[in-house]
Amino acid sequence: MSPAALWSLLGALAAASVRAAPNPAPAPAPQVISSLTSEFASATGAAASALPTVLGNWPTLGDIQKKLGFDDGNDSKLSNISVSALLVPSYSNFTGSNWNVRFYGLAYKLPNISTSDLDSLIDDLSTNNLNATEQSLLQNRTQDLASIPVPHVNFTAVVSVNGSMVTNSSGIALQTADAVGEIDQFVEVPGLGSGDIQQVQVVQTGILNVTGPGNGTSILVPTSGFSVVSDIDDVMRITKVYVPNQGLFNSFVEPYVNVPGIPELFAKWARELPSAAFHYDTTTPVELTRTYVDYLFSNFPLGSLEMRPINISEPSQILEARQNSLTKLYQTFPQRKFVLVGDTSSSTLLSAYPEITTQFPNQTACIFIRNTSATDPDDKIPYNTKPFQNISTNQYFFYRTAEDLMNIDVTSGNCVNASVPQNVTFGEQGGILDSPASRSVATVGWGALALVGVGTLVGLLGV
Repeated sequence: MSPAALWSLLGALAAASVRAAPNPAPAPAPQVISSLTSEFASATGAAASALPTVLGNWPTLGDIQKKLGFDDGNDSKLSNISVSALLVPSYSNFTGSNWNVRFYGLAYKLPNISTSDLDSLIDDLSTNNLNATEQSLLQNRTQDLASIPVPHVNFTAVVSVNGSMVTNSSGIALQTADAVGEIDQFVEVPGLGSGDIQQVQVVQTGILNVTGPGNGTSILVPTSGFSVVSDIDDVMRITKVYVPNQGLFNSFVEPYVNVPGIPELFAKWARELPSAAFHYDTTTPVELTRTYVDYLFSNFPLGSLEMRPINISEPSQILEARQNSLTKLYQTFPQRKFVLVGDTSSSTLLSAYPEITTQFPNQTACIFIRNTSATDPDDKIPYNTKPFQNISTNQYFFYRTAEDLMNIDVTSGNCVNASVPQNVTFGEQGGILDSPASRSVATVGWGALALVGVGTLVGLLGV
């Protein structure tokens, strides 16, 4: 059963229970409520961790190749298409003599695909009754998703500053792309300055001899200062990954909309945090880099970007990818302090942020988690705060709106707005579990629980 169908079923069951019992039913004994709520919390918490969100349930590379007819091993279909290069915005660190520039991206070919084939790439996405703007956005975004990676390509890179070439005309030979066409390496580049800097600077990067744009940026990050590491979906832009159909629609069809107050908050941090740098992280596939770059850098400070690796197929690999990207950042900038921003709808970040803080206890300044279930009644999925139990309560803060963070002085080590209740239980909470026991059960409906039972509900969710 698809996530959309599942939620429709649960909603119908809950509605049916209300119609069947218009008068409030007598409250069961407290121990019965506690027992049922505990069992239901455990079931739904486990289910939520396994339930793929819209951004965690992308078609795999194999799925895309099959839909487009490139899965039969016949490379002749792509032989007449030139190789293109995608460079993801990256970061650079100072080694003491030169700048170490990260080249991170993808070698690919983009076949000429019909509109109907593009629309079919995303399962369960309804494309009926779209206006001209929506149709154009859908085609632009799904076209990049149709990129076919090219393995073992040899690229030559160049670096420039304000349009002036720093590398020589022959460029820098990069390591060969891996078996899925990805490149990710650091290269020392002379000519970018002989000393450390106090403020972030931006350099341009590029790949020679490709038909695609092959251009990108890298931020030169000062050795010390503060780095803001932020998730994008439901932290910076309104996605609603916890509502499957709406999440797909907001990702592929609608213009991206900022979470209110976040652009202003990030601009404030850019002004006030010493040597501020910004690093953005998403589980959206790397093929959609340009869509995210266009949005991000029109609304937020320039920075680096981490995208979902192309060969991920299991939910556990998403968590591993996020932990790896955080570890690389912390190890690359051991003298910087990190401000980590996420939301409760991302189970991977609720694990990864405490884990990196435990691993590098002196480098995390603050962890800020947006509580989406506290501000959006559509978020019915519980989240697990257990990983935070070994982190100092002064180091993390679950916020509702950007305004909750505006007056927090991160540089002083203060991460908490005392006027906002936290109620962190170090277990499963939020969504339908975010209220007292009797209200938690009432949210789903006693009739729904009686009809499907906890065991059946877990089975439907695929746990």
